[in-house]
This record gives sequence, C-alpha cells and structure tokens, in this order.
Amino acid sequence: MLEAITLILFILLAISIHHDARSLINPVLLIIFLLFAYVTAVSFFYRQGYTAAYLIFVLGFLMVPAFIFFGGLFLIYNGFVLLKKEGRSKTNFLSLFLGLAIVGFFLFVYLSSAFLTNLPQNSFFYLIYFLIVFTFLLFGMSFLAFMLYSLLYLIIPKNKHYDFIIIHGAGLMKGKEVTPLLQKRIDKALEAFRKSSNPQVKLIASGGQGADEKISEAKAIAAYIQQQGDIPGDKVLLEEQSRSTYQNLLFSKELAEKEMSRPRFLFVTNAYHVFRTSVYARQLHMAGDGLGCSTAAYYIPSAFIREFIAIVARLKWVFMVIYTVVIGLLMLNYFR
Repeated sequence: MLEAITLILFILLAISIHHDARSLINPVLLIIFLLFAYVTAVSFFYRQGYTAAYLIFVLGFLMVPAFIFFGGLFLIYNGFVLLKKEGRSKTNFLSLFLGLAIVGFFLFVYLSSAFLTNLPQNSFFYLIYFLIVFTFLLFGMSFLAFMLYSLLYLIIPKNKHYDFIIIHGAGLMKGKEVTPLLQKRIDKALEAFRKSSNPQVKLIASGGQGADEKISEAKAIAAYIQQQGDIPGDKVLLEEQSRSTYQNLLFSKELAEKEMSRPRFLFVTNAYHVFRTSVYARQLHMAGDGLGCSTAAYYIPSAFIREFIAIVARLKWVFMVIYTVVIGLLMLNYFR
C-alpha cells in the first residue's frame, strides 16, 4: 500500500513539473513524496529483514532534531559572518534571528516538558505549547519544501529557445558601476544569449534608479554589456522603471510585448532567487524559465530565508486559513 501511494505521488509530481515547473504545488508534492518515500524504505527494509539498513534509516530519523538544533547554531554563526562581511542591514540579520529562534524553540520544549506533566491536556498552557510546536513544524516543513524544490528547479532541463532574456538588476557600486553580484547575473545572461537557438533573441536590462544611484541599474547593465564588445546595441533593451522583482518582470513583459505577441522569456538572477522569480512570472502569465548564477556561500542561508518570507507573504491567506482552522480546533478542545 505504501509503495503504491509513493508511486502515485511521484507520478503526480512528475506530471505537475512537466505541466508547469513554476507551480507552488510542486514543493508541496515534493516534500510529501519524500516523506512517503522515506517511510516506504523503512517499511521495506524491516519486512525484508535488512536489519542494518533499517536501523540506519530509523537512526537517521531520530537524529533529525539534533540536525535541526545544530543547524540553528550554524545559522547563528553564519549570521555573524554575514553581518561582518555585508554590514548591519535588516535583511542581514535574518540568518542570526532564525538561528536564535531554532535554539530558543528547543530550549522552550526542554523547559516545558517537566511543567506539562502536571497539567491537564485541555489547559491553556497546553494550547499555547501546541500552537508554538505547530508553528515550528508548519514553517519548518514549508521552508524545507521551498528550499529543496528551489534547488531541484535549478537542474530541471531548460528550453534554449527564448525571445527575450531578462537580467534582473541589483544595487550599484559608487552609484554607477555593477557589483560583483550583478556582474555574475549579466555574465550568466550573456552565456545564455550566446547559446540561444533563436538568432532574434534580445536582452532586457531591467532595473530602475535608486535614491543613492547616479544612473539606472538598467543603464549600468547595458554599459557592462557594451564593454564585452560582441553584443550589438540593438540587441539590448532598457527597462528603467522597476523597483522590485515583480516590477522587473511586469515592465519587461510590457516592453517585450510591444515587439511581439506571446514572447518567451528567460529570467536571469541569482540561484537562490530563481524559483521565486519564476513563480511571479507564472502569476503574470509569462512563458519561460528561470536561470541562476552562483552566490557567495556565506550569503546563501540568509538569501533563502528572505526568499521564503517573500513567498509566505504572497500566500498569507493560505496560512491564515490554516491557523484559523487549527486555533478553532484547539479552542473547541479547551472549552469542552
């Protein structure tokens, strides 16, 4: 029975990815499939008498809390590294804060365990305890699903025929020069441009002008491309109004549709940012795929956290419904 369910989940996941790899249902299907695959493997080894393999799988499951706890400690360490290298901006505190939250959760569970044994299960403290544990599990599993599928999305084969390649802007150095991060995006886009099977493909440099910038990010991108010497000027379009990822896509779409109907896009950004960008593109009914470039290792944890928060913000009503149902059930148990 478990094998059949696991197979069905795998088929559903494969069909969903084939239909649209950018769908937010895919991370959900992936994490459910992986959980069932794990349980199926444990059950199989147990039934077949493979004791060593069975014990390894069971031990691996029992070690999950330890991995999460030490993962929290790593995030705290990574947070300090990021703050030292990148400065004290709000987003640079994300890794540190999440690490502290994870370690704090384990301390809360440990300190609460003795206190809970003396309380009835419908007490108010039990309600709060369950809600905190539920929140940790819900967002923990959601983050794991998002992260794993974001990584899977990067290796899903991409079409090489695009009409427009969008280069997502980023902050500039000295108000007018591309940063190493933005340079990696441009280089990746140029690589895709040169490999494209469409001789008519064009680049869209997307990015407005920030308050501390002397020129738009789009102009800085175009200037860097011009320096490479092998890209004709008429192959680069400028989108200079955007202030966010969503606007990068929206305004680039409007620009492209002035030249042709139903264009196909390639969205080039950093690897951690690709899936969210592709999700937004799907919401805007833009055909195409995302392509990611590398990022400094110390920056990746904080970047994934920021991406996840942005997705949760987009799905806030889904989480609100989940919490409404859970809190309603808890209140029924509390007042019965």
